[in-house]
Amino acid sequence: MLLLALAIAPGLAISLYFIFRRRYDREPLPYLLACFLLGMISTIPPLGIQLAVASVKAGIGRHSVWSYAWFAFVIVGLSEEASKFIMLRYYAYPKKEFSDPFDGIIYCVMIGMGFATVENIEYVERFGVGVGISRFFLAVPAHASFAVLMGYNVGLAKWYPQKAVWLMARGLLVAVLFHGSFDFFLNLQQNDQIRQSVSQGLLSFGAFATFYVAIRLAMRTIRAQRRRLDE
Repeated sequence: MLLLALAIAPGLAISLYFIFRRRYDREPLPYLLACFLLGMISTIPPLGIQLAVASVKAGIGRHSVWSYAWFAFVIVGLSEEASKFIMLRYYAYPKKEFSDPFDGIIYCVMIGMGFATVENIEYVERFGVGVGISRFFLAVPAHASFAVLMGYNVGLAKWYPQKAVWLMARGLLVAVLFHGSFDFFLNLQQNDQIRQSVSQGLLSFGAFATFYVAIRLAMRTIRAQRRRLDE
């Protein structure tokens, strides 16, 4: 029970923060709950893809840096962010309540937190409390920051329909780049040969730098939207 609570807590806390972050004209709660559930469901396609290439992942320690990059950015980053994007685009985006960039942020964060919660439950059950605590402060907030950046761009697409395709593609691309970069540096630390040629500290710095930049951009985006709404 403690492990389950530890796995669920960060996604739930971040979801509640964003739900109540908007003082006026809040999104309908049933839609937000639906987005959270869709985020949970969106873990299925990436899981299938990653299981299909499990042999590649198992032998990735023998591969080059480029193999790590392919796995982090395409197999993981693209598959996971694209799955979340599909839920956002085809469930939340068409609704009349989805009308501005901050709506895009909230709906996408709910999807992202549903995804991160399922992922967190799996990791905590497999690796225990230590991993649960580290993911509480790193992986789950990282998923939230990726969702903010994607959702903001998809929200802009409602304002600028003539640029909708580009804005949606940009949102997906930004999320994939940050997600892939974060996983890339973390995965490199699992390779003994790479750790001998590149210091552990440098690899850790790459992961934390990606995390920091994503969080800073997400927070700046949220503050800008809050100022706009309060004017």
